[in-house]
Amino acid sequence: MKTLRGDHNLFIRVNKDGSKALKIRPFRWTFCILLALAFILSYKQDVQVLEGSMIASRLMGFHMVDLFSGLEVIAAHGKIATNLFMGFIFVAIVYFILGGRSFCSWACPYGLLSEWGEILHKKLVHAGLIKKRKKITTSWKFFIALCFLASSYFSGYLVYQYINLVGITSRILIYGLLETGIIVLFMLIIEVFFYQRVWCRSVCPSGATFGLLGKVSLIRIQADITKCDKCGACTPECHVPEALKVVFAKDAQPTVFITSTDCTMCGKCMDVCDRQVFSYSHRLKKLV
Repeated sequence: MKTLRGDHNLFIRVNKDGSKALKIRPFRWTFCILLALAFILSYKQDVQVLEGSMIASRLMGFHMVDLFSGLEVIAAHGKIATNLFMGFIFVAIVYFILGGRSFCSWACPYGLLSEWGEILHKKLVHAGLIKKRKKITTSWKFFIALCFLASSYFSGYLVYQYINLVGITSRILIYGLLETGIIVLFMLIIEVFFYQRVWCRSVCPSGATFGLLGKVSLIRIQADITKCDKCGACTPECHVPEALKVVFAKDAQPTVFITSTDCTMCGKCMDVCDRQVFSYSHRLKKLV
């Protein structure tokens, strides 16, 4: 049986029947880029539509704040301003609906850079210039998140923000603060040559927080097990293949939702599967 066993085309998927379809990837990339441009234009042209950065911002005057950053403010200061609290609640509701770590693959600027680094790594491996990288366990990010919260609590400072690649990348794009770019470049080098997507997989406290929300979120990726021939094409394409274990479980139900805290809703499993096993769906009946 012929299966598509690699991500050979960046934007087009070839189905088992020979038909072609646009992948999820171009939609994600376009949204990420347009979101970054909205921040940049709001700052450069002073249109005041989307101000701030990916950590804390205002959409037409309405506040939004990254969930972990909001928790860090509470840990450091023992309180949070009303506008930030409202922004925290708003973001929590949005990603409860949209799927937790969907932020990581659909909005995060560093996530996009890291994905481009992943493509570069594969090209270098294919050319025989470098070897495949190691992986670090995904569970470290929860311990790291707790360490940052503890550091903020005892120091009174927002410790994580000094190395927060989400915020740093966002501010570089919007405000041109290139002096902090060395941190981003350093992490990208590590990811391309040594450890696969180490920031997103194993470090980022923001991703860890969104991931916890994703456990109960309304929209998730659903797998139709009746269509799956267990070819495993999805596993090497997913940068957190641990999330796909439920698909290959011996006692899997005919349809399963991928509820792992690691799943970023990127849709790469959909992009690479020629049997159309995976799709975005909602869990409204299960949650109610």
